[in-house]
Amino acid sequence: MMSGPDRPTTEYVIICVDDEPEVLAALVRDVETVCAQAMRVESCANADQVLELVEEFHAPRTRVPLIIADHVMPGMSGVELLVALHQRRDYRAMRKTLLSARTTLEDVTCALNHGALHRSLSKPWTREELSGCIRELLTSYFIHHAPEDMGRFPGLVDAGQLPRAYRAAEQTRQELDSQVRTLKSGLFADMDMSDEEVEQAMVAAIDEALDHPPRRDYPAGTVLLSQDQVVESVAILVSGYVELAHRMEGREIVTLTHSIGRIIGLLSLTQRKRAFYTCRTVTEVTVIPLTMEQLNTALQANPWLSIHFMTALIRSMGNRAKRMTQLKAEVEILNSELRGERDQLADALDRLEQAQMRLVESERMATLGQMAAGIAHELNNPIAGIRRSVDFIAEDVISLVMSFPEGEEIKAVMQSAMSSTPISTRELRKYGTALDAVVGDAARTRRLVKVGIMTPEAYKERFAGLSAEDGERRLRAIERYHELGTALRNVGTCSDRISEIVQSLRSYVRTGSEPIGNVDIHEGLEDTLRLFGHELHDVHVKRSYGDLPRIECRVGELNQVWTNLVSNALQAMGGTGELRVETDVPDRDHVRVRTTDSGKGIAPDVVGKVFDLHFTTKDGRVTFGLGMGLAICRQIITRHGGTISVESKPGETCFSVVLPVRFPRSFEEEAKS
Repeated sequence: MMSGPDRPTTEYVIICVDDEPEVLAALVRDVETVCAQAMRVESCANADQVLELVEEFHAPRTRVPLIIADHVMPGMSGVELLVALHQRRDYRAMRKTLLSARTTLEDVTCALNHGALHRSLSKPWTREELSGCIRELLTSYFIHHAPEDMGRFPGLVDAGQLPRAYRAAEQTRQELDSQVRTLKSGLFADMDMSDEEVEQAMVAAIDEALDHPPRRDYPAGTVLLSQDQVVESVAILVSGYVELAHRMEGREIVTLTHSIGRIIGLLSLTQRKRAFYTCRTVTEVTVIPLTMEQLNTALQANPWLSIHFMTALIRSMGNRAKRMTQLKAEVEILNSELRGERDQLADALDRLEQAQMRLVESERMATLGQMAAGIAHELNNPIAGIRRSVDFIAEDVISLVMSFPEGEEIKAVMQSAMSSTPISTRELRKYGTALDAVVGDAARTRRLVKVGIMTPEAYKERFAGLSAEDGERRLRAIERYHELGTALRNVGTCSDRISEIVQSLRSYVRTGSEPIGNVDIHEGLEDTLRLFGHELHDVHVKRSYGDLPRIECRVGELNQVWTNLVSNALQAMGGTGELRVETDVPDRDHVRVRTTDSGKGIAPDVVGKVFDLHFTTKDGRVTFGLGMGLAICRQIITRHGGTISVESKPGETCFSVVLPVRFPRSFEEEAKS
């Protein structure tokens, strides 16, 4: 073993731990002031940093004689840190101090049971308290674990305590030997005594040792000790009962009553801490107040008092622990019952919301169905009348013009206008180019093409041999008759369009609680797109329909889903962009419908919430055209035994619906019940 100047110098480090930067800085500053740079002071913001730091130390070259740890920290608490360090052999000798503004009895008991707590400091501390604590603990450390290095720290180690400690030890050694012999013979002498008998024996021994110290009587409701009060004496309860209560978050909670025992305030006094509980009398009580000096005098004067006192203390602490365990068990039972009630309430709320969604859905669709049925009924007859009138008018006009000298030509012009379909501007330019070479007048050529005279042959047939004046007169007459035919054609076309829309509307709002079979999904999609026709002028709709089997479903409910998806897509694109509607068969028992828009997409942090009840976004991304949300859409798809999902990125959002070909019997039976 190396000694003298050849022996390596051991470095001593004090660790300060607190998660509040300002408090930690103040603590380090005060500790460095007390140490006067004699020891290195390390600061840590949490327990993990402490454990990492001590791993870097290599004993015996580096030792940690003292740690001051904050009680309340994120993750591992101060008590848990001290216990963890105490469980390491290399740091078991470390003096451990807990810094806290509020420490629970359970935490202190845990630390004491593990031997992992030597002192505690209150927040905020004073420089004098901190200095006394550091010097006392460092002196204890060096006396027991590093006496060879005491001379290195004269300002931190109170060497004057050594002679006094030695003389006191010699004076009390023989007394202790005698007491130990007594304790060895009588340590279990109280085992056969009841709690009351032990307490009576303890009080009698105190009276004998202290010559009957004065007693004090208090009425019920008197506060003997207040929470956070500095404890200066111990109270021995001679008669009556008290209760312990702790104030937390503005409420006072009574924790212990009859299981308190007869010794009050000892734990806080021995640890030099403020009272954790408020002690209040429940009945009239009589107590013997004792200072720490009086209690020490009594214990030294009467060895049997130590036995009675320790037995009473152990039993009272055991009763307290038992009562705390019972309270914890009762709390667990209550928490379990509350969790059960909470789960029941959550289930009831979920069922209520589901029922509410179904009610809203059915009421809205019923109203929409009634309105649609009424509108369809009111429009059908007038539309049929208009269509018949158009046919009658066309027949009558043609019969009338046949009486004119040019009747056949007029009839041909009108029938051509009534039967022809509009042609594109590109085609008009193509025909006009060929005709203009013969006519030689661009304006006249455009008029000719407009009335259906598009080839040089047709022009020569109609206008050959006519003077310019007669030709102009004939062209004007042809234009009038062509416009008449075009007007009749437009009236017929519009009436047909209205009939198609009415038919789509009746199909779209098809009601009925029973699922029907042989349903073509494409018809529902087309009906929905047709009803949105006025919003699709600037949207390119790209259809990609697969060869789907007909399915069994509730048509009106699925049309709600298609409407919601198309409406959301149009809102996401702002009325312009590309909408893709695709269908395919993922397997032989299912069909799939996908709607994809070119909008800006759904934010990643909300894409998972779009199917939640009552969820919406400001830009209308998940609003529903009929005032219903995607939650109802998912409920409809679920009732059909299918699934609905969404994938989104900027410029592409795809909703995918998968439906079974056969309607599930379980959902149908549930709907009936």
